[in-house]
Amino acid sequence: MTVLDRRTRSKPMVTIVVATRNRETYLADLLKSLTKQSFRSFEVVVVDDSDRKESRKAVSRIVGKFLKNLKIRLLRNPSRLGLPSSLNRGLAAAGGRIVAFTDDDCIVDESWLKNMIRWYRYPKVGGVGGRVVPVEHDATWAQKRRSRPRVIGKVLHNGEVIGNFDLDAGPTLVDCLPGANMSFKRDLLLRVGGFSRAYGGNAYRFETDLSPRIKRLGYRIIFDPKAIVYHRRAPKGGARVDVYEWNYWFSRNHTIFLLTCLNHGALRAVFFVLREIIRVLKRKRACPYARPDAWHKVLLAKLRGALDGMSMGLKILTSLAIARGS
Repeated sequence: MTVLDRRTRSKPMVTIVVATRNRETYLADLLKSLTKQSFRSFEVVVVDDSDRKESRKAVSRIVGKFLKNLKIRLLRNPSRLGLPSSLNRGLAAAGGRIVAFTDDDCIVDESWLKNMIRWYRYPKVGGVGGRVVPVEHDATWAQKRRSRPRVIGKVLHNGEVIGNFDLDAGPTLVDCLPGANMSFKRDLLLRVGGFSRAYGGNAYRFETDLSPRIKRLGYRIIFDPKAIVYHRRAPKGGARVDVYEWNYWFSRNHTIFLLTCLNHGALRAVFFVLREIIRVLKRKRACPYARPDAWHKVLLAKLRGALDGMSMGLKILTSLAIARGS
């Protein structure tokens, strides 16, 4: 239900949807940065997925402070729904022709929307995103070695996803966009059914799943490095989980993505599991923001996640086959 609602007679060109959970201080900084946008034809829909009374009260108070400076609405989930469902609620409430998404722990550059929106003058552009520049100093987020330093937003033939969304390169056509900095035409989002709720837990791959579905409608996805958000990666709240849960959901959700979005998904899933076993044995890729104490628990979490992902992926494929046959 809408808690705060300020509507105008003229429809905005863009709706910015932000899901938030127990990160009210970060949210305030994001909203402040949105007031400085050089492109002004936009509204903001904040979807509160917080599970603490104090956080809900704080979010309501913060949103109220920005009513004079932003066209902003606040939606409260009746209970914790998770990231994909929260963003779908925002999508359903959106009035803009373009819907943009960013995270509650981000700060947007002043020309963020301006540099994204300019691409939509081309009819075959269905989605646009940009750089996600990390600004934290935690040692667990140290600069990693890149296996493909010149590749951005690419899904490889083996099913591995190369992000590199912090790179200052492009503009370029991509296979997928970062969840913290992406936008799509609203009508296309509705045609593909929005975000899949199959991606639970840390919601890993929920955004990667979306772009291929948009591309299958015949549209292009653009990465523009001038459309910048600064990501502080809050240590708690949002979709954060502990290191073992992260590995479970990483494995489960990526397996679902392989089975439902790519050709020969089962073969890719087997390759993925073997690759992850090798990585764990070498003590690599445990969690991007935490280190495990027990690597055998990491391995068990990955294997359990892959099995559950295969089960869920097959259910989705079966449902799709039945729907096509009816």
